[in-house]
This record gives sequence, structure tokens and C-alpha cells, in this order.
Amino acid sequence: MGATITSDNEHLKCHRLLHLIRREGQASRLQCARSLHISNSRVCDLIQQMLDRKLLVEDGDGTERRGRKGSPVRLNPDHGHLVGFDMEAKRLRLVVTDFAGTTVWQAHKRLFPSKDRRRLIEQILGFIDKGLKEIRNRYRQVLGLGMAANGVIDARRGVILHYDLVPAARDIPLRDLVAGRTNLPCCMDNNIRVLTLAEWMNGAAQHLHSFICLAVRSGVGAGIVTNGKLHVGSHGFAGEPGYAPVTFGRDWRQWKPLQNVVSESALGVDVEASDFKISEGTARRAGELLGAHLATLAAVLDPQAILLAGGLVRPDRPLWDPMIRVFRQMVVPELVDRVQILPARLGPFAAAIGAAHRCFEMLYPLEPDSE
Repeated sequence: MGATITSDNEHLKCHRLLHLIRREGQASRLQCARSLHISNSRVCDLIQQMLDRKLLVEDGDGTERRGRKGSPVRLNPDHGHLVGFDMEAKRLRLVVTDFAGTTVWQAHKRLFPSKDRRRLIEQILGFIDKGLKEIRNRYRQVLGLGMAANGVIDARRGVILHYDLVPAARDIPLRDLVAGRTNLPCCMDNNIRVLTLAEWMNGAAQHLHSFICLAVRSGVGAGIVTNGKLHVGSHGFAGEPGYAPVTFGRDWRQWKPLQNVVSESALGVDVEASDFKISEGTARRAGELLGAHLATLAAVLDPQAILLAGGLVRPDRPLWDPMIRVFRQMVVPELVDRVQILPARLGPFAAAIGAAHRCFEMLYPLEPDSE
């Protein structure tokens, strides 16, 4: 972070400061020192170095305190831009955020189903190529690209292992393919996990420390935050409730995964279409199944809240009322009024925004061995 910072420990302190200020929007030096348990004098020195590098900007003249300005600092939005990509079974999306995290550009395209792995990859790379051409014409400094991928993924290697709703999406080393194509630093994570990160950063979960974000989109996925940390599981696959079985009849071979029953793909609907329709009976049945699933999640994890993301589970859609009714009837009685059910705020581009946040974490890691 500059010539005067000489150790990995100092790098990490700077990164912690950047993350804190980015989450808060702006912060005073004293607030940073108290939040991160770093001496005020050291915080002042580190912030001055980042001001000199134009990572941060300072607004106003402030008041003098022991020779230090008291005005707050914030991330410099013009330091550079981050790209976020989101892939789901029906759609591809791109966003650009400035360095402070504000979305300044977005685009989307329908993903056409293909049984051919090569053609699927061509669709993805072609969309990113076209988007980056426009992005680079608009913005001087593109710092990196974060990818939100669907299905079961190996985030460490950046590989889509499989996605049942897109059979061609199998063993695709998407991160390395995109990095080689764009010559940008790239990272990849599960799309619902980064959607959860976006809602935690500046959405409905901004002030929560333990919550679940259940997303019902082309499939069904979840992000889990416990005690202020995004939970990934022992093997990196936490947050796949779409594979939870829904029981039909006595023979287990008739049972189906939840996402094969209540997702957009399963119900054959397009929630973004102007003529969106779903029958009353179908909506009631899907809402009841989701409500029972929410009760299970609440009983297992006891979160502060469960966020619901996706066009099917908005409060103005017909799944909402039966879902809430069954949740309240089936959840552990002691949790019925304690676990809030909240709609997500950030809309259909939330996972792409979260991917851009994930890219920021890659560029300014909080742990020595982070990617």
C-alpha cells in the first residue's frame, strides 16, 4: 500500500480500514481506531498514506484534534472500478461499481439453454467480452472482475462442478477462462453467497450479524451469516437448500429436490416478464412448501432474520401470504415472533453487485493467505 508500509501486518491493517470505511460509507479516524482496536496515532498515519495514494478522500475542513483533522474520510470513488458478473439458468448480468461500491452501470442478457458445453462457454464469454468493451470505453481504470456462478462450484479453483438446471455447465474452469480472456484479476464464488454479501453490505441485512438469505430464482440457494461471518461450510458447499428433498408419496424415488418444485424453472414462469402469471393453486402450494422450509431453517440455525430474494418471493407476489402463514404455524413457537422474515432490497442485480464486492475482498484481503 505504498513505500512507507513495510510489513504484511501493515498491509492487513490498511485493508481492514478500507473494508470498514467502505461498509460504513464514511468514518472518522477515531471511529476507525475504536472499531479496529488500533491506536489513534497509527490510524492517522495509515489514513494519511491512503489519502496520499488517493485510495481515500476527505470531505470538509473538520476540526483540529491534537493536530489531526477531525473530518471523516471515505473511499475515493474515482480510484478505479470493479466489474461483477452473475450467471443463473435463465440470465447473464454485468454491473460496474465505483471504488466506493456504488453501481454506475449494468447490463443483462437472456441465457439460451444449450446442451453443448462449448456453446454455453461461448455465450458467457461473448457477453463478458461485449460488456467489457463498453465498460473500458467508459471507465479509465478497471481493477478486477468478480464472478457469481450458479450450481455447485469449487470457489477456490474457480470451477463450476455441475448445475442440474443447466446440464452443459459441468467442470467449467470459468475463473481461469475469464481471466485469460480479459487480462484482469478475477475471483469466483457461489451466486447466492455473494448476493447475501451484497444485502449485508448495503441491503436489508446491513445491521444484522446472524441471518439467512434464501434466494428463489432459476433455482433455490442460500447464504448464511453467523456471528458476523459468511459461512461456507467444511467443504465450501454450504447454502444448497435447493437439494433438500420434498416428499411425494411413500416411495422415496418419487421425492424431488426443492428447486425442482418451487423455482422459476420448475414453475415455468418468468418473473421479470410484464405478463407474469401464476395460478392461485400453484402459488399457494409453492408458498406453503417454502414456508415449511423456512421453519426448518429457523429451527436449525436460529437466525435474527431470514431474507427472501428473487421475484417469486416478493411481498406483492401470491407466494408471500401462504409462505408466511405456514412459517408461523410450523416454526418453533419461541421463534415465531423473533425470527424476522424480510424481503431483500437490491433487486435482480444483487448477485452481480455482490460479485463486485467479492472482487474488492480479493484485491484487499483481510487474511494473509486470502486470494
